[in-house]
Order: sequence, then C-alpha cells, then structure tokens
Amino acid sequence: MQNSDSHTAPQHNASDKKPFMQTNLPLAVGAAVLILSSGLLGYTVGHRQGLTVVGYDADAEQLVEVVQKQKSELAVLNKSLNTAIQERDVAVSNSNDLYLEMNKARDAQAQAENIGVLYREVLRQRGGIALAVQHVAIKPLPDNAFEYQLDLMQVSPGKSNASGSAEIRLIQGTEVLTVPMEDKNFNFENNERLTGRWTMPKGFTPNFIEIRLNSAGKQVVRRFSWSKGPAVENQSSFLSEIPQTEANSN
Repeated sequence: MQNSDSHTAPQHNASDKKPFMQTNLPLAVGAAVLILSSGLLGYTVGHRQGLTVVGYDADAEQLVEVVQKQKSELAVLNKSLNTAIQERDVAVSNSNDLYLEMNKARDAQAQAENIGVLYREVLRQRGGIALAVQHVAIKPLPDNAFEYQLDLMQVSPGKSNASGSAEIRLIQGTEVLTVPMEDKNFNFENNERLTGRWTMPKGFTPNFIEIRLNSAGKQVVRRFSWSKGPAVENQSSFLSEIPQTEANSN
C-alpha cells in the first residue's frame, strides 16, 4: 500500500506543473515581444535623434560661416566708409584753405591795383610817362620754338589811350629777322600785354632782340641782348601752329 502511494505522488506533481506553463505561455511571449519592441523603439528614436543632432550641427556651422562672411563684408564697408569720410574731410579742408588763399590773393590784387591807381595819379600830376616797353620775356620751347611776352605801358596826363603797332626783330650781325606776331596792334590806357610764339630758323642765333613801337607817328625802339635759358617742357599748343620768322626787307 505504501509503495502504490509513493508512485502516485510524483505523477500528481507533474500534472500540476504542465498546466502552469501552458497557462503562462502567452504572458511570456507578450513579455518577449514587449522587450523586443522597446529595444527597437529605443534604437529608432536614438537613431533619429542622432540624425537631428548631426543636421543641427551642420546648419549651425553654415550659419556661423554666413555670419563671419557678413562680418567681413561689413568690415570692408566700414573701412571704405571711413576712407571716404577722411577723403571728404581732406577735400573740405583743402577747399577751405583754397578759398582762404583765393580771398587773400584777391585782397592783395585789389590792394596792388589801388596802389597802382594812386601811383598813376601821382605820375599824371607830374607830367605822366610816355609810351614805353616795360618788360620783355622770351621762353624757349622744344623743337627750336620760342614764346614772347611783351608788356607795354604809358601814363597819360589826359588819360588818353595809346594805340599803334609793335614789331619784334631778331638781329644776328647784319642779318635781321622779323618775328611774326599773332597780334601786333595795341590800344590801351595804362598797360597791355602782347604774347605769341614763333619757330626760330635752324642755324640762326640772334645777338639782340629789338622792340619797335609805332604810335601816332612816333616810334619807340628798345634793344636787348639775346640770352637763351632752359627750355619749357609743357607748352600749351601744337608747335606746328607756331609761325615761322621771315627776313626783314629793311
């Protein structure tokens, strides 16, 4: 009886365990599926988060480059603006200085003219000054060309004008050349300047330059020694337009 009981007990325990595994199998499968799903979800979220962070870093780097570029362009613009402001200030300063210098020059010129008027009045009261050659200047130019500047003056007691013609002669020994003047006529009360240019013939070097003034049947003659100075490099007209000298018939 005891033996039969002992064999019966283990069979009862086995039958108890089998229904437990069968009963909890769906729960175990569900737990496994839940664990797997959780892992997959975590990987997916982490992967997307990683891609988002990488994209953000790239956008941030590009934004930094744009900002740096704008800063560089702004620095260049500021430098250009500062340079323009400095140039404007210098130009304004130079303009003001030039304006002051012009006013000073005008004041000096007006003062000189007033003194000249005063001197002429004194000279008129003392009998005046007859027509005369006040100054002669000859400037050598390239290609054997020359420029003349002839200043004439007079102080008439009756304030009458001096009118007539001028003649410039170049003298080398017994040979005489007449300079072709652009405007040889004059008509002035106090002073007048005659200017022009001519081309010297090759091989001709004058010893004297002679100025002749013909006015109201009277003639004024002044002779100066010829001396050649340094050539003027910047001429204001074409040398081909400068007239040639001609031999004097007298």
